Amino acid sequence: MKKRKIVLYFIFCALIFFFCSDCGKQPEVEKITIFYWNDFHASFHPYRSSFDPESPFVSGSAYFSSWLDSLKKRSDNSVSVCAGDELMGTPLSTLTSGKAEFEILNIIRPDVFELGNHEFDYGLENLRSLIDFAEFPIICANVIDEETDTTLVPPYLILQKGKAKLAFLGLNTETLKQVVVEKGTVGLKVKSAKKTLEKYLDSLDKETDLIVLVSHMGIEKDKKIAKMVKGIDIIIGGHSHTFLFYPKVINQTVICQAGSKGRYIGKLDLVVDLEKDRLINYEGRLIETLNDKVSPNLFIQQKIDSLEKSLAPDLDKVIGELLTPWKRKSDGESNLGNWEADVMREHTNSDVAFINSGGMRKDLPKGQIKVRDIWEINPFSDHFVSFYLTGKQLLNVLELNSSFDYVLMQVSGVKYSYDPRRPKGKRVIDLWIDEKPLLPNKRYKVAINDYMLDHLEKYIGISKKKIDYRIFPELDRDVFIKAVKKQKIIDSKIEGRIKKKR
Repeated sequence: MKKRKIVLYFIFCALIFFFCSDCGKQPEVEKITIFYWNDFHASFHPYRSSFDPESPFVSGSAYFSSWLDSLKKRSDNSVSVCAGDELMGTPLSTLTSGKAEFEILNIIRPDVFELGNHEFDYGLENLRSLIDFAEFPIICANVIDEETDTTLVPPYLILQKGKAKLAFLGLNTETLKQVVVEKGTVGLKVKSAKKTLEKYLDSLDKETDLIVLVSHMGIEKDKKIAKMVKGIDIIIGGHSHTFLFYPKVINQTVICQAGSKGRYIGKLDLVVDLEKDRLINYEGRLIETLNDKVSPNLFIQQKIDSLEKSLAPDLDKVIGELLTPWKRKSDGESNLGNWEADVMREHTNSDVAFINSGGMRKDLPKGQIKVRDIWEINPFSDHFVSFYLTGKQLLNVLELNSSFDYVLMQVSGVKYSYDPRRPKGKRVIDLWIDEKPLLPNKRYKVAINDYMLDHLEKYIGISKKKIDYRIFPELDRDVFIKAVKKQKIIDSKIEGRIKKKR
């Protein structure tokens, strides 16, 4: 009996030792840092962080590169990720059709680059040449070549960092064809984000320790994806220019985004459990790229200066003075929108002009107006277009505009009020054309730009095939530059052209 008690005692001790040693076992982990940015929009030169003339300068390719290099040197296991829209926004981008940005990216060498919608702005063939020119990995899983039924670029990339394997899967906005000029997406189709994720997630989960979705779909879509789809550990996002100073977590998915124009670089520190293939800890924040904290990359700066000097030496020529800051607005009337729409209407000799708010890409503080400013406000190389609509059709346009909820067209020759609480189609209350009541059967000459022409049903509610239109030869920015030179001193105001009833 005594021997039996001794045996049981040793068995009991052994079990305690076994369970305790198992409980105390530390998981095998790997620490990784992801540095990320999005929507750089060809911000080659530093800019002030606010309208305050004393605010610090931030960003600019040469400083941004130095910031990224200095951050990466402090991390043993790091990955640099760009979530798209590196192109479009400044003269050098337009003059080189995006090649200048890719030359600089070839120096910065992101580990992962997801295609944004603005990479398509200079046409699909141009994008193909940029992809061939790139010396860094480009991914996108839901943009498909219709002829070959294959992705335009590899859908994902698997990277080994230390002992961890990370999968980076890219997705572009599902509305790509609706936000890009026709020549940018001809011959392509865009598959749904959810179906694309369902296609790849299971296999990637088996191969890797962590799955990172590099998304150019916008913060709201990223949040929806995190709620709907399980298995995504991290989303590095873009498209909506959202400043997430600290990551947002939905359904155990860590969502990040770093604003726009390189003002911030995102830093996400991760601890990965290699045995259970899961994220067990993270810490993230945005780091402001203040120019006075680093020295610029002189090679990049010299490249930018050389290209601008040879391609557009007059960019910094002063052509006018602005008395009131030009400020954009997408949910109502803006003084910049008023001025540009007025110039458009006068140039085309039209009764009414509409301009898409998203086509204006920069605010401008009061003071000198330079050629560069007009290029950066209007970087898309659009042409003006004119055609005729009846008064009844014009009313329908404004009803449609009043139903956009938050992205309204800017107008000239029109004053109207609307009530968003009323049913769609009955929201416009008062409408005046050139200070006169609208005549339903009268033909009015209307001016827009050729981007809007490519998406006429969205903005005007009529098929492009059903109108006779004229395209004007001069680029919009050239017309605006001439207008600034002619007016010399500009003092644009909000005039009550669009009134929202509350």
